[in-house]
Amino acid sequence: MPRASRYLVEGYTYHLTHRCHDKRFLLKFSQERRAYREWLRIAAKRYNVPVYGYCITSNHVHVIVHATNRHDVGRLMQLPSSAVARQLNLRKDHQGSVWEHPYQCTMIEDGRHLINCLRYVDMNMVRCGVVDHPKEWRWCGYDELSGTRHRYRIIDIERLLQALNFNSQAEFSRRHNEGIRRQIELKNFNRVPHWTESLAVGSKDFIANARARYQRRRSFVETDVETDYQQDTWILREEPGAYNTDFVKKSAL
Repeated sequence: MPRASRYLVEGYTYHLTHRCHDKRFLLKFSQERRAYREWLRIAAKRYNVPVYGYCITSNHVHVIVHATNRHDVGRLMQLPSSAVARQLNLRKDHQGSVWEHPYQCTMIEDGRHLINCLRYVDMNMVRCGVVDHPKEWRWCGYDELSGTRHRYRIIDIERLLQALNFNSQAEFSRRHNEGIRRQIELKNFNRVPHWTESLAVGSKDFIANARARYQRRRSFVETDVETDYQQDTWILREEPGAYNTDFVKKSAL
């Protein structure tokens, strides 16, 4: 998986994933998930990072951001993870690392690919069988995207609507809810690796541009992937072993 410390490029949208150490369920208690969400809200405001979506699970987190400033994105991810680690160490007398480092990133093309990534993130806890609908999981961005949460919001709805080319939140919410409803009805709960294991996801032209951005890096592979909901989806990834011999291992994210 691409490491954010190497691959964040300003001006692009990213799906960031951060796992607990050894995939342990260190966020299984609501106190830690609630703390992470609140510190993420504080960090987004403090560092002025547009957040488009998120999901806090029991052993990892997803955050979708626009990288206006790559250093501020790093600060955004560091603040809640550090705060939760301190809380966990004090409350549970935990010893050792809480998080794996560094977090991972995947560049996402704005528009329909971003819509699909938002749905993938919101559906995280449905895929693993914890809830039947994202609205039942309090620690994801669904209630903000659907317009039901009005206080203590994290997501920058105005920036998100611009990135998606929607005129109103109501228009986007209908599209988002319809996509989730259809996926649940079809019981399409398969994990889609390219959202977390790729360097970039988007159209063929977008992938070609992303590759040019990383031309000084090592070898890359471009692949056309099939999906249940769209055509013309391409991914960019590093050659297996290019920076990490564990690249080909399956991710739990």
